[in-house]
Amino acid sequence: MTFDLANLDTGKTAEEGVWMELEHPATNEPLGMKLKVLGVDSEQYQKALRKQQDRRLKRGMRKVKSAELENEGIELLAQCVTEWEGFTYNKKELECNLENVRWFLKTYKWAKDQIDDFIGDRSNFLPA
Repeated sequence: MTFDLANLDTGKTAEEGVWMELEHPATNEPLGMKLKVLGVDSEQYQKALRKQQDRRLKRGMRKVKSAELENEGIELLAQCVTEWEGFTYNKKELECNLENVRWFLKTYKWAKDQIDDFIGDRSNFLPA
């Protein structure tokens, strides 16, 4: 019996994006806040990752500060959020744009971690 590799191709789904729902950080209850995210196998993710790596290589072997690494991680994730639903702040709907996504990821670390875990889990991007 052979296995069809097409069943393990995460590239197409990673490129199209998948919806995920954020969970309350203490209760794990769904919050009704959904994001459409690209996976690690998407060209957008890979492009952003290569850009960061090229920037580091260009600077040479100087020490990288932890805040810089944190900001790079936020930027990488922000590049992968293409849409969202149910995001309000002070009773105002938040538009899904790069500036708002960056702010959200910097402000709500628990959500950043959930998104990072989801994007990094290739099983979320397997063909249906």
